[in-house]
This record gives sequence, C-alpha cells and structure tokens, in this order.
Amino acid sequence: MTKKKFDIKGDLLGGAFLTRKSLASQWLFIVYIFLLIFLYITINLAVINTQKASSQNQREIKNLKADYTSKEAKLQAQSSRNEIEFRLRKSGSTLKNPTQPAFRVKKYDSAKEDF
Repeated sequence: MTKKKFDIKGDLLGGAFLTRKSLASQWLFIVYIFLLIFLYITINLAVINTQKASSQNQREIKNLKADYTSKEAKLQAQSSRNEIEFRLRKSGSTLKNPTQPAFRVKKYDSAKEDF
C-alpha cells in the first residue's frame, strides 16, 4: 500500500483529510482541541469585557472625584464668614455680628437650689 501524497487543495481545503482512517480514529482528540479553543476564546472575551468595565469604572470614579472636589470647594467658599455676611445683607437681614464672645448657659435645676 503506497502513501498518497498530501494535496493542499483537495485534502486541506476540500476536507478530504478528515475522512482518512488515521484521523477518523482521533475524533475524541479533535473534539477536545475544539473545546480548548472555545474555552480560550470565551475566557479572552470575558477578560476583555472585565477590562472595559474596569476602565469605565475608573473614568467614572475620576469624574465623581472631580465633581466632589468642585462642590466641596464651592461649599467651603459659601460657608466663610464674609460670604455669609454678604448674603445676609443682600437678602435684607438685620442680623449683626456678635460683639461679645460666646458663653455657656447653665441649666437651672430647681431640686438643687433653694429660693
């Protein structure tokens, strides 16, 4: 029995190499290789999707941090004493700055003190 020469056009592109007995007995190995390739592609797609989601999350975190920083700076500017005084005068309030320092008011307990 002579070996037939491998013809690229007829054997490989035509699929004739799959009908040979030596290759037909290896169908389990072919299925195994197919499953490995399928698993490889699936894992790669999952990794790519995870990387995309991570990148989008990082971008969103960066935008939220910038937004938080700008709002915090605006709030600090609005809560300064001069800004509060300016807004009170602008709204027509008669509230004035205290002339005496703050003091603590003691709670009156009638049980302890006699009149």
